[in-house]
Amino acid sequence: MTKALITGAGSGIGAAIARAFDKRGYALVLVDRDAAALDALAATLGAAPEKIICDLASRDNVELLCERLRSDLADLDILVNNAGIIVPGAVADLDQAALDLHLEINLRTPIRLMRAAAPQMIARRNGAMVSTVSLGGIISLKDSAIYSASKFGLRGFICGFHQELAPLGVKVSGVYPAAVDTPMLLHEATHGGSVLNFVDKVMTPEDIAEATLKAIDTGLLEVYSPWSASLTSRFFGSFPWMIRPLLPVMEKLGEQGRRKFLAAKGLSAQ
Repeated sequence: MTKALITGAGSGIGAAIARAFDKRGYALVLVDRDAAALDALAATLGAAPEKIICDLASRDNVELLCERLRSDLADLDILVNNAGIIVPGAVADLDQAALDLHLEINLRTPIRLMRAAAPQMIARRNGAMVSTVSLGGIISLKDSAIYSASKFGLRGFICGFHQELAPLGVKVSGVYPAAVDTPMLLHEATHGGSVLNFVDKVMTPEDIAEATLKAIDTGLLEVYSPWSASLTSRFFGSFPWMIRPLLPVMEKLGEQGRRKFLAAKGLSAQ
């Protein structure tokens, strides 16, 4: 039976991926720091998962998880690095702890987990590692510079690691969502996050779960959701000097989208 581990599985995209994997009959190992959220998710699945409570911001906790990937989870077929964090705000307004947290959870921890899982997959010449990156790993915008820095780094690692492991039978992929209707996006919408999240269509967690399955099945280096948003992001990623002159127009469109997003949830825009 295919065994898959998912970080950040307690809610949002991670929970949607868990449900999609459960439908495929995968044996699940769900990782989150919120035990109650994992219990609630497990109650909705067809088969009982293994649950691991782990704070991915703790290097000691992550090392214990890495040790398990090298021992009793050495038979893991799929690793999904989904957990992530964003604290919106200007760099000058964020404290050092917030900066470090982005780099720890979004960049350092996924690299450590992939590095721990790789030798066993290489030995079997089989396996897949997929990371939920973000279009923020393609284009960087104000008030999310540190988030983008962590995601740019993750994208760079994935690109190089993909080249190393593809000849050895191991798939390494990144999934690049636009804005996704999750608690994280709602927090951004109500706490000063970038309104540019709402310029395009807001995706569902199930959309990203589908993209994750595509990455696992195909081994593509990059899978985008939606494809249309990826074209815009990659264009401006190639010509970043064009962003600032267009910001006023883009922010106006984004604010309209933010208000519609909040209205659909019965909330008023402040």
